[in-house]
Amino acid sequence: MKMHKDRGETYSPPTPESVEWLNAVLKLVWGLVNPDMFIPICDMVEDILQASLPSFVDAVRLTDVGQGTNPLRIVSMRALPDQPGHPDYPREEWVGLDKDTQSKIRAEEAEKGKQTGDPAKDEVDTDQTGDYLNYEVSISYQALPGQSRRLRFHNIHLCLEFFLSAWDWFRIPIPIYAIVEGFVATARLRMQFVQNPPFVRNLTVTLMGVPKVEVSVEPFTKKLPNVLDLPLIKQFVEMGIAAACAQFVAPKSLTLNLAQMLAGDGIKKDTKALGVLVVTIHHAEDISAQDSNGLSDPYIVLAYAKFGKPLYSTRIILGDLNPVWEETAFLLVTDDEVKAEESVSATLWDSDKRTADDLVGRVNVPLIELMKNPGTMHSRVDKLQGFEDANDMPGTLHWEVGYFDKAPLNKALKKADPQPNVPDVVKDKKQAQETPTVADTQEEADALRTPPDPNIPSGILSVIIHQINNLERQDIKGNTGSREGQGGQDTEEAAEEGENLPNGYCEIIVNDDLIYKTRVKQYTSMPYFEAGTERFVRDWRETIVRVQVRDARVREKDPVLGIVTVKLAELFQNSSEVTRLFSLQEGIGYGRANISFLFRQVKTPLPREMLGWDTGTVEILGSISIESNEELREGFKTKKLTMSTSEDSYKAPSSSATVTDNNVHWDLPVDKIRLPVYNRYSSAVLFEIGSGGVGPIGQDCDYVAVAWLKDVPDDEEVTLRLPVLRSDKLAQVRQNYINEQTAKTHKYDIVGYLTCALVLDSGLDPDHEPLQTSREEQHRYEAYDRVEGQERIAERTAQVKENGEDDRKVKQGIEEERKHQLAMRHRGVMQFKPARTALWSKEGIKKRAKSIKNTITGNKDREPTVETEA
Repeated sequence: MKMHKDRGETYSPPTPESVEWLNAVLKLVWGLVNPDMFIPICDMVEDILQASLPSFVDAVRLTDVGQGTNPLRIVSMRALPDQPGHPDYPREEWVGLDKDTQSKIRAEEAEKGKQTGDPAKDEVDTDQTGDYLNYEVSISYQALPGQSRRLRFHNIHLCLEFFLSAWDWFRIPIPIYAIVEGFVATARLRMQFVQNPPFVRNLTVTLMGVPKVEVSVEPFTKKLPNVLDLPLIKQFVEMGIAAACAQFVAPKSLTLNLAQMLAGDGIKKDTKALGVLVVTIHHAEDISAQDSNGLSDPYIVLAYAKFGKPLYSTRIILGDLNPVWEETAFLLVTDDEVKAEESVSATLWDSDKRTADDLVGRVNVPLIELMKNPGTMHSRVDKLQGFEDANDMPGTLHWEVGYFDKAPLNKALKKADPQPNVPDVVKDKKQAQETPTVADTQEEADALRTPPDPNIPSGILSVIIHQINNLERQDIKGNTGSREGQGGQDTEEAAEEGENLPNGYCEIIVNDDLIYKTRVKQYTSMPYFEAGTERFVRDWRETIVRVQVRDARVREKDPVLGIVTVKLAELFQNSSEVTRLFSLQEGIGYGRANISFLFRQVKTPLPREMLGWDTGTVEILGSISIESNEELREGFKTKKLTMSTSEDSYKAPSSSATVTDNNVHWDLPVDKIRLPVYNRYSSAVLFEIGSGGVGPIGQDCDYVAVAWLKDVPDDEEVTLRLPVLRSDKLAQVRQNYINEQTAKTHKYDIVGYLTCALVLDSGLDPDHEPLQTSREEQHRYEAYDRVEGQERIAERTAQVKENGEDDRKVKQGIEEERKHQLAMRHRGVMQFKPARTALWSKEGIKKRAKSIKNTITGNKDREPTVETEA
């Protein structure tokens, strides 16, 4: 017996084992498997097909997938040798995941006993602890012979719909039935076993090559001839399947957390980001002139050098060689950047209207160098370089950089009762109890019962949209035909067939800024997204997140199916991670969205003024006065005053000004002046005093005072005393933040001080409505308008009735707003499709006309930075 055991342990691993017993089990189980398990893979195939469509095909939808009753077969299965006695056991290269150069280099260094000196590489990876079982499995599939429909349904099959279109004027669906005729594949598996139940954790799967898949396709209707097995359609479907499989070919792999899947929970309980880089850009000195006038129009772009995608851009300062920005950016740091040995790149560009922007210089700093001393800001002065680091460029950059790690949870806030908000009368019922979850670490387990610390406002927010259940449009017209004895509107469950299926996609809006958009899921009432983003949040206690679900309809303006509005202060009362179903509201559809919210705090040195929203409205209250000093002996005589932001302006009437003892006081005729603003942390309110000259000769004004909004807290009245500046180059000076550096490099005199009271009202409001030019700006304003518009009408109507107002204009304004709210919900005239199509056509004509105008003038529209899933 011992001889047989020794022989098996010695010679079995490289020899294929008999797998007939496993094929017998697979045949029994194959027909019992729920096809929903294949949704993520089908979702990937659908996205790849959608991205590869020819121009005359508008969309493709994978309507159904079935594994049939004919199972795939395991041809061979052999155990892979492992090295449990090795000090570095286990390593990826022992299961065939060492195909990339970096893995080979690290493997060679580990064999020689070398340490990299990088803490991120040398530390123990908890995902690779425990014992492993490694296998190589070869599988094949062959469809059952025969061409009858009864036999073909026993094979693996896909049902697709291609939609032919032309300029969005029509869509013709063509249903396709695809049968998998056969494939051969080889995969390697690595299963991790741990000491805690259920004793298994991660399963890593990698393909050893792109499987050869052969399919046949035919029309799913007798009205079309069976000519679709031509190479064009056949190869297109095979290409989509092969491209999806290529995502898991070595060195790439798919890792599944079996412990969480067995417990019915696959929700992540920690952010992908390891921490945050806080970058404060102060100023640049003596940069090179890139324009013919001997000046430059500089701005700075922050990015990771190897990745290259811009992550932050400062404002453009026109006509200056010594720009002063004083702007702060926040860059998330993930393990991807650490493993890629990234560098932080700050690149200075010269903005040009009609030509490509010119390089002024750049600075690259290794990320690992910035992470060595976490928790503090470090001042830097770096010489500008060219595209090649050896090429020197004139000028220096003065900036501060600091890395801040995620703060540990405050265990003093841990909740003993996981459901404190559930009434006692139903708390013992099984339906009301939360499903138990599996956490990989104690910190993840604590996150489920520990809310964020209110004393640490900043952190990393993760929002993941899993899927939407029973998504459908409202039937606002009710049933048709004979109505006697029938119900009103349709109350049946949402179906996966029919002409009224939505093309849903989601938009994530944080503090009235649209930051993320998912892909469109074509013609389905159960869209599966599993997509989301992570963002740095300045103050979670005041943050509002909206998830807006839209319908990508043909010849309409993507109507809103519903909105989920979440206040993080209310959501995270008992936990730092929440996953639940949220009902869609304030739209023309129904459904429940399954969304995960996760927040991890980061201790950053942000003052109270830096904890606000990026979008808001500046309110200038009461009166404004300026007083001269000894630099201006003649005093102020002008009565002209203009207040402006980059979005809007207000000119004070001369009749409101009073000149007394060379000082001027404006008693404004309105209670408050409201000026909308975007990007408030790089924006200012300009107070332009005087005319500056006659006609086109001279400057725009004689004096200027600048209030930078980065120094103003949200929703709090502050009294500002601003220096009034006089200079021959006011247009240049007013773009720079006023501090000691500006006084050093720019010529101006402080001739007095301006005093005013100011409030920064956070968020969007009706003042922003005329400024919504781009599609993204319109979408985020519609979300605000739907959620808060109805409330605004109700408050205004109640106020009018209470005061007994009989003003015709007031009543007319309320009525127009009411009609506007009805139109957004496809009521009133907008219930008719021709009216919605006419509005869509009008918007399209305006957009194309503006594009032509910008091409002629060389202007560039302000486009919000929106991350997309595509």
